[in-house]
Amino acid sequence: MHYRSPEQTAYAKLIEGAISAGPPLLAGAAAGLGKTHGYTIPLVSSGKRVAIALSTRQLIDQFLASDALNQALSLRFASVVALESRRNFATQAQYREHKEKALQADVLVITHAAALIDSLMPSYAELRNRDVLLFDEADLLADAADLRSTFSIEHEVLVECKAAALDHIAAAKLVKENADSDEDRASASAIIYALENPAWYKEVGKDETGALILKHRMPGRMLKRLINDSPRCIFTSGTLQVSGRFDHFAKAIGINHYAPESRHIDPSFHGELNVFVASDEMSPQEISEQIVASERPVLVLTTSHILSEELGGLCNDATVRSQGEALANAVSRCPDNGILISAGAWSGLDEPRLRWRTVVIPKTPYLRPSVLDGKQVTRYLDSQVVAIRRTNQGLHRGLRTPDAKCKLLLLDPRSSRPELKEAIPKRFKVLWESFAEGSRKVRTHIVEEAMRSAALRSAALKKLGAKCSYMGCTVSEKHLLDVHHLKPIAQGARFTTLDDVVVLCKNHHAQTHHQMRLDDLQSTEDE
Repeated sequence: MHYRSPEQTAYAKLIEGAISAGPPLLAGAAAGLGKTHGYTIPLVSSGKRVAIALSTRQLIDQFLASDALNQALSLRFASVVALESRRNFATQAQYREHKEKALQADVLVITHAAALIDSLMPSYAELRNRDVLLFDEADLLADAADLRSTFSIEHEVLVECKAAALDHIAAAKLVKENADSDEDRASASAIIYALENPAWYKEVGKDETGALILKHRMPGRMLKRLINDSPRCIFTSGTLQVSGRFDHFAKAIGINHYAPESRHIDPSFHGELNVFVASDEMSPQEISEQIVASERPVLVLTTSHILSEELGGLCNDATVRSQGEALANAVSRCPDNGILISAGAWSGLDEPRLRWRTVVIPKTPYLRPSVLDGKQVTRYLDSQVVAIRRTNQGLHRGLRTPDAKCKLLLLDPRSSRPELKEAIPKRFKVLWESFAEGSRKVRTHIVEEAMRSAALRSAALKKLGAKCSYMGCTVSEKHLLDVHHLKPIAQGARFTTLDDVVVLCKNHHAQTHHQMRLDDLQSTEDE
């Protein structure tokens, strides 16, 4: 089989070598490398009974229609069925018929949530009978934010089972006995187990809707029994590593030993990324100005639908993903040269029609606190790791091909914290010292001036030197030095880097601007 790059070939061989019994394999690969082709073709072609777990139903739909699966099936025919929830069928008989076909298929496709259910109820998907079980986007297994409702019993179900007024364990036991769906009974089983076997990383309580929820700060540990009982588990993602190590992921999943061949594969060259970080806090209006001024198409990754709506109201022609709308639908509404503002689009967004030239992250994507029974259960460490992973996922939305060129705007000053710099691979050019300038603000009455960054002058003097750069000039007294913009700041809002300025003494600064005005006048006369 011909793969599109040496790195994709190496990744596919890594997967192919793991299609046999053995310890868990951790197969990291940068976004855009082509993981779906890299694992689908070896798995489907192997003739083994395999299962592939994806994080959302949307990604399952994309996988079933993917070129990767079609190519794999052209090499060897195999039955491929995605296991659906009982809620998608009108009758229990229809669901049982569907489930039987899914369990008999050569390739079973499931969600992460279904794998977690199977870990507690082995008859649900019979994953232990598979030769290989691969988890794509596996970092989300250890991310409580993306799996915050993995095990929940909705208030309506509690009411139907006459359990709403009972204490947590009594309510869960009643649901386990009386609920109609496998999913609700599995959630009840998980909640009962958590309450009877307490641990610091497990919290059970009710949220603001009255749902009974098991909140795992380390949700992947619920997979330990499944991992231990399965012949081979493969975990793959672009962000399994933090600071170049698998330690955090392995600890979160509860893996003590993993295959020694586990590795992360980065392309030697995959696109050009320039990163700009705001040095000062920005208002929604200032953020919207940066979005509108950016090269299109623009992808804006927000931390909430509320922020999406606010920024969408300030960017007149933007496409805003609404709450409850499928990401694919929002993408389809965005024009080729448009602006898409979306919450929850850190992963699973790969639309060939839209190659993002600018990716904007207005707020550092820390994990939002979770509250159960009035108590916050999210740790700062969890939140920090989520911010690193989401930032890394976000920047790769614009790097889907080897020739891609993308600008990443991190408009929250917190993104420059040392621990968050780890989110940016070292192979990319990062302009950490960049300064938001040029947007307009009214000072008093009718006086208007271009905004300037107070931090820019001191940074320029420190890095470029406290000396006038004009040939032959020896002025070095700091109070006599200015920072001159090579491109006039009056041209509008932008991020200024230290490559865009020079240090001049006040006299040569004035002389330079005078010459620029003469040049402008001459060009006007020539027209």
